Amino acid sequence: MNFDLIIVDDDPDYIFFHVLLAKKSGLSEDPITFEDGQELIEYVSENNNENLRNTLILLDLYMLRVDGWEVLDYLEKLNLPNKIKVIVISSSVNMNDKTKSISYSSVIDYIEKPLLLNYLENIKDQSIF
Repeated sequence: MNFDLIIVDDDPDYIFFHVLLAKKSGLSEDPITFEDGQELIEYVSENNNENLRNTLILLDLYMLRVDGWEVLDYLEKLNLPNKIKVIVISSSVNMNDKTKSISYSSVIDYIEKPLLLNYLENIKDQSIF
């Protein structure tokens, strides 16, 4: 793969499930996982220079400590849309959440949970970077 995969969700069951799907789809053999947005922000801030490769983030919106909105605001300030792409994966069916999410320059898609295998297989076959 020509990018790293990061999965951010505060529900350990979803993390487990998304990791399995990422491996089964061939999208990533070893995705990086975080349980909230703060962990992701710290990771990106520590690696935002030469060490940050092209990165695809599967991001939950509604998490307790630091939510997906705060992560998207942080990424927007970094202005790295060519290095970081985000797919928002949320249980929210609110159309305002979808509209707001895709207004961020790094967001390439918004999908409702559950994540499906064929979706990841299609992402694998696309040139997103």
